[in-house]
Amino acid sequence: MRKILIVGGGQSGLQLALCLQEHDYDVTLMTVRSSEELYTGRAVSMQILYDAAREAEREYGLNFWDEEAQPLAGTRITGYAPDGATAFDWTGRLDAPAQSIDERVKMSVWQEVFEERGGRVVLHGATVTDLDRLALMFDLTVVATGHSGLADMFPVDTSRDLARMPRVATAIAYVQDAPDHPDQDGIGVDIVPGLGHVIAWPGYSVPGRCRQICITGAADGPMSRFPQRLTPEAHLDVMLDLIGEYLPHRHEVYRGARLADGRAVTVDHANPLVRVPVAHLPSGRSVLGMGDTVVVTSPALQQDANNASMAAKVYLEAILEHGDRPFDDDFMHAAFARYMDYAGPFTSEIAAHLHFNPPYVVDFCLAANRHQALADRFANGFGDPADLAAWFADEADTRAVIEEHERSADAPAAGTRV
Repeated sequence: MRKILIVGGGQSGLQLALCLQEHDYDVTLMTVRSSEELYTGRAVSMQILYDAAREAEREYGLNFWDEEAQPLAGTRITGYAPDGATAFDWTGRLDAPAQSIDERVKMSVWQEVFEERGGRVVLHGATVTDLDRLALMFDLTVVATGHSGLADMFPVDTSRDLARMPRVATAIAYVQDAPDHPDQDGIGVDIVPGLGHVIAWPGYSVPGRCRQICITGAADGPMSRFPQRLTPEAHLDVMLDLIGEYLPHRHEVYRGARLADGRAVTVDHANPLVRVPVAHLPSGRSVLGMGDTVVVTSPALQQDANNASMAAKVYLEAILEHGDRPFDDDFMHAAFARYMDYAGPFTSEIAAHLHFNPPYVVDFCLAANRHQALADRFANGFGDPADLAAWFADEADTRAVIEEHERSADAPAAGTRV
């Protein structure tokens, strides 16, 4: 039986551990928090899974919240002129619903299930020295600890477009008591000049159904108002103050919001980047990076959980196909390249275009306001990056798609929300 060590108990690490367990691999999970500590801790991240990633969970029976969680049927995109007037406002309908489960809920349950099924959980932080010792005991070591700490073992790939993206700050809160929110069964994205993005959607958290609010923008801009230490209530107040200042009509919706639970907030600072996926330990052993240990995208792209899930799916397939052969550097690089076939589009031109909004992207958003099919295809692209890359990464391709729809006399308007 092949022995695999997975360091990190987030979406990618636990998903891979549980799936390998189903194939009779000897899996050890090393993580810093127990399931109880996960459940009662502070919020961790924004979580939106599109259908391909959800299917990876359904295949292994890990979709425990399908009956409880609100399906997400589409994505509203609203953009504003510098004077605050609405420039465009449309909703793209998803072919299959997305879903958002608080990581505290999902990972605490998954970790318990992993242990109940015989998996070993080691509650301990890991250093490079620890990994150097432990890697000798396993056939493969996978590092999925996120974009801090051990991530520094993996050099930044400066050839990627993300290496030139600015540092991003993201504030998140799970809230209740926002009954008049315009996006009752979908994701709402407001593109706000001077601030960044305000994103909100129905989610499932510790107390049950709720709403998640996310504000993300340049770390050296208005998002610098979040100091390192804030009480959860003060954190929500700062978020609401920013919305009131930059998006006053949304503040009318949120001003009565209260936290879903006493620890339902987090703030994160990250540099969007791609790292080299293989790190070499002092002993000469190699370890494989996974998830946002090696690929970090802006939260505005809604890919964090999606990428983590698909990384676990792709690595699982690569491990199963590899059989009894050694997990050498060639295997590791090949597994990562296979994953980047999926995740790559949001680490290249598309990431830059959606961040800097060149004129053709604005023209597309205006056209999507007139043509529902354009709005739908764009919204579905967040769950199908390859399709989005096929027509949105290049200006000429995008303008050709716009022109094709402009010629369609019977294309209905996309202004109606989901």
